[in-house]
Amino acid sequence: MPQERKQEPDLRSLPVRTWRVAAAPLFLGLALVLGACGGGGGGDAPATPAPQDGGGALSLARPGELTTFVQDRLRKLGAQGRLPRDIIPLGSGGLPSTSVAMSPDTAPTGGELPRSGTLLQEEGVDEADLIQTDGSHFYTLHAQAGAPLQLQVHRRAADGRALALGSLSLPADGALDVRSDGMVFSADRRSLTVLSETWSPAPAGDVCPEVCLAILPQWMHASVGVQRIDVGDPAAAAAGERLSIDGFLVDSRRVGDTLYVVTAHRPVLALENLPASAGAAEREAAIGRLTAAELLPRVRRNGGASTPLLADTDCYLQGANASLSVQFTTITAIDLRSSSLAATSRCFVGGSEALYMSTGNLYLATTRWSYDSDTPSIVFPGAMRTDIHKFALQGGSVVYRGSGVVDGHLGWDAQRKSLRLSEHNGDLRVLTFTGQEGWATIQDAGGTGAKSPSPARLTVLRESAGSAVLETVATLPNAARSAPIGKAGEQVHGVRFVGDRGYVVTFRRVDPLYVLDLSDPADPQAVCELEVTGFSEHLVPLANGLLLGVGRDADADGTVGGIKVALFDVSRPERPSERASLVLGSAGSGSALDHSRHGLNLLQVGDVARIALPVNLSTSPYAGWQQGLQRFEVDTAARTLRPLPLLAAGSADGTSALWGERSVQVGDWVYHLAHGTLNSHPW
Repeated sequence: MPQERKQEPDLRSLPVRTWRVAAAPLFLGLALVLGACGGGGGGDAPATPAPQDGGGALSLARPGELTTFVQDRLRKLGAQGRLPRDIIPLGSGGLPSTSVAMSPDTAPTGGELPRSGTLLQEEGVDEADLIQTDGSHFYTLHAQAGAPLQLQVHRRAADGRALALGSLSLPADGALDVRSDGMVFSADRRSLTVLSETWSPAPAGDVCPEVCLAILPQWMHASVGVQRIDVGDPAAAAAGERLSIDGFLVDSRRVGDTLYVVTAHRPVLALENLPASAGAAEREAAIGRLTAAELLPRVRRNGGASTPLLADTDCYLQGANASLSVQFTTITAIDLRSSSLAATSRCFVGGSEALYMSTGNLYLATTRWSYDSDTPSIVFPGAMRTDIHKFALQGGSVVYRGSGVVDGHLGWDAQRKSLRLSEHNGDLRVLTFTGQEGWATIQDAGGTGAKSPSPARLTVLRESAGSAVLETVATLPNAARSAPIGKAGEQVHGVRFVGDRGYVVTFRRVDPLYVLDLSDPADPQAVCELEVTGFSEHLVPLANGLLLGVGRDADADGTVGGIKVALFDVSRPERPSERASLVLGSAGSGSALDHSRHGLNLLQVGDVARIALPVNLSTSPYAGWQQGLQRFEVDTAARTLRPLPLLAAGSADGTSALWGERSVQVGDWVYHLAHGTLNSHPW
């Protein structure tokens, strides 16, 4: 449950095959590979596009077709002596993103004080977070074991301090476990929408021990909560309409007044409840009785009776999908101007690994290849490929535009998958990794007999007029530019696209920062490779051609140490440099970025970028921790990086997780959400 999981890994955020093996590594070393400065292969010819694969396109189901589609899969599973529960679909455990942007609704206007917002992947595409502010009030979410979610409201006093104004307990409908996934403002900031995930006993089954929350999700009833909160009068915040959608949350985004919620539903079928002694005829009869109502997700309003979320003819099918998992990915568009949270939904049969959105389009990264859930390590199938499905945002709904396919996968970290996709001038750039396994230790990655994962791969996709295909415009490496993206033994750590540039960080013993020139979509190039010690897991673009990297320090042998913060000058792509770096703590140190891409907070004040990051720092390897809010200042004109003293420093231990810690800035004050309390500090 939430309070207990602070002391241990949150298994729901891991790839599903780690659920079966307690000793599987929580975080794998990820790193990538690329060409040397000035060319990435030296050829002048444009890249050679990969062969097109039209088999991944989706088609809207006709009446009864969805049921037949699933029945066929169940019969194939039966022929293999398996049940649907033997195939735990990727994404069923809660999978979860140009420039540094604040949520547009929190941008200061008129005489308001400057304030920071949630750090976003794309300007104009808001993302849910545990803290929100309009500059005058602060709203924070708190999860407690055995209790409903709490929304706390603070007001900003004249002297800058945050003063408690009230709290609101959100309905949980008898759930055993509630997880807060954040909240977003409406465009007018008069309402908040809270997203959560809840787990309850399955309607027809025994109550499962807590371990089932991670190991066997089909024993529990999972739902995604969407709760409207009226904050027109912050002192009298009131809970409004509440939706509970069957399934797990993949991710969400808000554009304007429409919230797009992507969920993954794995139905529990009557077939699975047959006794072990049931014969082939009895099982076939159960398959024959299957209905769309048994398969599709349902929705409840305000704790009432469940009703269908959508019809079978609202779902897309992928004829080439070879996966036998019975899972449904649903995109629900919710009108935040509507007090009743009016919603429309579309779905397709299959799981999703990541959601990426621009202001005009929504992309889902999926797979039609089967996963072996019994493999005792994090292993992707050989020659795996990832489908990308594109949906246009039109009038508060989504319209399918087409599908493409790329070699490889998006890595192992759910929080960073979406950062591997980026739309620019209508083209989608995708960075994948074609290696099957990750490595957990430096010993795995280096030395004699080291594993040598396949190179990383950049693919540029473009919608083909008049067809439902995202064509491959170019790939890198290719015949003309054959230098691999990465070196043997490295894996992708950090990826960020900024306009017509791409930045990739890899690691095994040193950190190569690779700069990609994407100005010609048909001929992407590796411009330069910069080697420095350590590696960056998160890359944040700053003003004046600067890039901030946050990751880990490492010695010459590749042994990982404390948190490293690096300032890169990428104003001249062919000659990037590390202008400054800091190392915080020793081995075993952690930060809020280890748990969420929203862990870092940034406010630009003139030429100075003020950065805040909750940390838990060890004074010696895996010992002597101190927890608090670390601050930095980057003078983007002088190109300098300066640390400030740790705020609210206190003793801690290595199990003190930072998954619920956030910060936000208003004027010359910084506000730190930690351990259920909002603390105020002058910057």
